[in-house]
Amino acid sequence: MILSGRVVTISRTRIHLGLNALKDLRKLLASHDYRASRVIILTDTNTAKHCLPRLVSICPELDSASMFEIDPGEASKSLAAAEKIWIELLLARADRQSVLINLGGGVVSDLGGFVAAGYKRGIRYINVPTSLMGMADASIGGKTGVNLGQLKNQAGFFYLPFAVFIDTAFLKTLSEAHLRSGFAEIMKSALIGDPVLWRRILKHGAEAILAADTSEKLWQDLVFKTVTFKNKIACQDFTEKKLRKILNFGHTIGHALESLTLGLENRALLHGDAVALGMIAETRLSQMKTGLSETEAEVIASFLQSAWAAQVLMLKDMIVRGDISIERISNMLFNDKKNKDGRIHFTLLKEIGKPALNIQSRPDEIAVSLKRLFESS
Repeated sequence: MILSGRVVTISRTRIHLGLNALKDLRKLLASHDYRASRVIILTDTNTAKHCLPRLVSICPELDSASMFEIDPGEASKSLAAAEKIWIELLLARADRQSVLINLGGGVVSDLGGFVAAGYKRGIRYINVPTSLMGMADASIGGKTGVNLGQLKNQAGFFYLPFAVFIDTAFLKTLSEAHLRSGFAEIMKSALIGDPVLWRRILKHGAEAILAADTSEKLWQDLVFKTVTFKNKIACQDFTEKKLRKILNFGHTIGHALESLTLGLENRALLHGDAVALGMIAETRLSQMKTGLSETEAEVIASFLQSAWAAQVLMLKDMIVRGDISIERISNMLFNDKKNKDGRIHFTLLKEIGKPALNIQSRPDEIAVSLKRLFESS
């Protein structure tokens, strides 16, 4: 990983983060192993407009690369979209030495990695994340996937990118909503593994951080610490047998909320927003199941409920209107990939920085934690 010029290789993946990240990409593409390779860029229509010009300005040789665009959003993360790209790769005569560059947020990283893993039994791919969610989570660690219907990430591969290039200048292209969504992953990393970072976030406050210029050192530190932490975990447990499951805090309930709102026009939760709401509920579960103190639980829940107040109210409104229900949320949890023998398993907190794995919870306990989401709204 680089910050102002440093690089490290983790599990065969070179991760570059800093002002020179895209310049390093140009050097890589000019190296012996890449000069003769066919390069294909996968992006979405928003990223093509706002981020591709910067990439091409720094790596002008990519101006002649084949380009595939998808529509932005979770609806594009499907087997149908993957098949369409595979056919386009065939038409472009991409071979096993070809390189797919995924320029975009979490959807592009997940879908592009899935496509690369499946095409001709695996081609090289490079992630260039342009969203905070992509930088902090989706582009790192080699988990690829597509959705099946409304169910998140039900088909996928563990397949590492050859390299990841994180240029935080792309954060300037994000809306406040997408910056807030990505911030949820930074929050999660702090809660499960970095009490010092958690205290720093508490000191600044969510709104002050989100209002800060993304070029400031604070943002560089937040991204660097989150990427470093996730890679440390992924390196030790690549295929998520045990330790890597700690990264799922907030995701069990979060994925259920995201899936259930996916088809609701103008009310679909962004991934990070759903995870933030999931963390509130799972913090309450932690009080019941793993001994998280009431004091710590109140601080965590209050912070998240304040930072994601609009999303809490929107979810409450959807439940009142009957668009979704607590029962449907609970039933959706049975599709979670971490479940075993038909039982729902959670990653919860014993205390800040100390997660607990494979914690089973009863439907009535889950219902209580979901109802407590709205207690201060």
